[in-house]
Amino acid sequence: MEENLKKNGKKKLSAEEKWRIYQEASAPGAQVGEILRKNGMYPAELAKIRQRVEKAAKEELGKNKYRKRPLKVDYDEYEKLKSELAAKEKALAEMSQEYLILKKKVNLE
Repeated sequence: MEENLKKNGKKKLSAEEKWRIYQEASAPGAQVGEILRKNGMYPAELAKIRQRVEKAAKEELGKNKYRKRPLKVDYDEYEKLKSELAAKEKALAEMSQEYLILKKKVNLE
């Protein structure tokens, strides 16, 4: 199996490997130096992984998937939709009046 190598000859770690190393090093009582040696890493590399994990977690946790996003509609389409809405509201009001009249007639008979 061919490994991905950086320009300096070191192995390029996959996201899964970085996550595994992060979890190992974050475990209570973990021998961080031993973990770094085992994976051929320097402390600065682990620090960078930790920063990236923290940044990604904050971004993900800061998202509100239920937040309504502002829609961008052009003015002509907006005016068309606005007039459609007004027409439908008018039709609904007329239907409501007719419904009340019919309801009164049914109750009288």
